[in-house]
Amino acid sequence: MLPSAAAFLQRLSGTPVARAAGVLLCVCCLARVAAADPSCAPGPGLTPARLAKVVDGDTLALADGSRLRLIGVNAPETRGSDGRPEAGAVEATRFARSFLGSGRLGVVVGSDRRDRYGRTLAHVYRADGESLEAALLAAGLARQVTVPPNLGQLDCLRRAERSARAARAGLWRSGAFAPRATATLAPGESGFRLLQGRVTAVEPAGSTWWVEIDDRVSLRIADADRKYFSLDELRALEGTAVEVRGWLTWRDPARARGHPPWMMQLRHPAALAPGA
Repeated sequence: MLPSAAAFLQRLSGTPVARAAGVLLCVCCLARVAAADPSCAPGPGLTPARLAKVVDGDTLALADGSRLRLIGVNAPETRGSDGRPEAGAVEATRFARSFLGSGRLGVVVGSDRRDRYGRTLAHVYRADGESLEAALLAAGLARQVTVPPNLGQLDCLRRAERSARAARAGLWRSGAFAPRATATLAPGESGFRLLQGRVTAVEPAGSTWWVEIDDRVSLRIADADRKYFSLDELRALEGTAVEVRGWLTWRDPARARGHPPWMMQLRHPAALAPGA
């Protein structure tokens, strides 16, 4: 880890003296980060990048023309379904811009390198080794998400969100991040949601497993993600109150094929919290 971080700082600095000082500073800062939470520190593959623009809280435009999507967090959209910024979107964008400062970044690309929009999936760090994702979560300006196979910082990011939630930081205090009961969903509603409900059924169907919440939302576990789950553990949740997070989609009830009209892909057990 440290040799990669040192090389990164060497490339960011301007003079031989500055480079030497920068490497020492980076090593010291990374040691402090690692002491606080080893999983928050940059891992192998740290490379330098230059920020061109903060698009929103979880999306950056780089000087090389590429777009980068942060791994493990979802910040409010600057353009929501109604065309207006979601609650906290402006604050999250400003926070990311201020946090990154000079625009000199360290980037660790995920094992799954791109999302469906062609953006690079990566963890982002300042030159002092501090994680942008962890900072957004700790400030209560983003919610943690888990999308395999990019799981390297899962524990760290979950802890950062739990800390912000317990302290009622940012959008946890305002109520914008409060979990919604499934009964409050309106027909046609979609987008990233944090929901509360009760597991009413667990149904294996060929290569796909389905978990029904309040008979209103279907959680779909695809064949590629089944390795992360235990069917017995899922069945043990029947009748249990849970909290689930992810991207909700609305389906025409006539085409739902016996399932509720809302569906959410359940990619990892970290997205489903029993006892909520």
